[in-house]
Amino acid sequence: MDGRPGRAPAERGAAERGAGERVPGEQRTAEQRSGELDARSLRYLLAVARERSFTAAAASLQVSQPALSQAIARMEGLVGGRLVVRDARGVAREGSALTPAGQVLVADAARITELLDRALVRARRIAEEGERERLAVGIGTSTPRWVSTRLVQASQESPELDVVLRHVPWGQEIAHLVDGKVDVVFLHLAEGEQADARVRTTHVADTERVAVFARGHRLASEPSIDIADLDGEPIVDAASDREVWLVEPRPSGAVAPVLGPPATTVEEMLAVVASGAAMAITSQAVAAAHRSDDLVYVRLRGLEPLRLVLVALAEDERPAVADLLASF
Repeated sequence: MDGRPGRAPAERGAAERGAGERVPGEQRTAEQRSGELDARSLRYLLAVARERSFTAAAASLQVSQPALSQAIARMEGLVGGRLVVRDARGVAREGSALTPAGQVLVADAARITELLDRALVRARRIAEEGERERLAVGIGTSTPRWVSTRLVQASQESPELDVVLRHVPWGQEIAHLVDGKVDVVFLHLAEGEQADARVRTTHVADTERVAVFARGHRLASEPSIDIADLDGEPIVDAASDREVWLVEPRPSGAVAPVLGPPATTVEEMLAVVASGAAMAITSQAVAAAHRSDDLVYVRLRGLEPLRLVLVALAEDERPAVADLLASF
């Protein structure tokens, strides 16, 4: 024995072997071993990989470091080899890296825990809403009103289509989809812009962008303006999709003076515009829904239309999701 306290038998056994040696144990099938690998252990390994420190990982997980070390040692026993690089004494040093086996397990663990989290969120939604599964459709402030109206009407008319609308904050469309908070979500993409690799899209419509000014602005009386007319005009910072809502880079090569902090809601953006401190670029849907005596919306020339798409996870093969995508 090495005399050091607090080390579990499984961890001591791992420490006494070389990095490439297998961990002895019962002769079990891969199915039996994987059945003992729980989600909590996977999250522990992900934390170690993220923090590159057992101390920091334990703190982020709010568990003791011995508990974390024991969990990693148990996984190494299941795998039959080391997951974390150790020094000559078999101790995992602060800042140590993962072994090749650890790297493979972390890559899969991230997907597994993401799937588990999403499944739990969906199950909770169904439990709250009743026995029948409803599709949660994410919409934002830039989603045209006719789209949400069409969905509600279709849901009322068809016994096979049961949807509920959920508001999604700016820039969080894909995150809400991945987390399972919505099943599909509407998203604007610029010409040539690709959506996240984890999703599939269905084109719904093309939409135009408009400029919004405080009434009395020098450009507010124009029926339409070119994007070049905005060179030098202060613009409200966008919380996300800057290439879409700030038009970066500009066709002329000009760099727009951006007024921060970023607006996180349409109300914040329009309040800044109404003050006269800056203008903004927004969608026709926002212009239609937020008319005001102190704001003027002006059509923009020289910009490609945005593509309004309906987005679902590529791996989501539920018939209801496929039917909803096909309906557009």
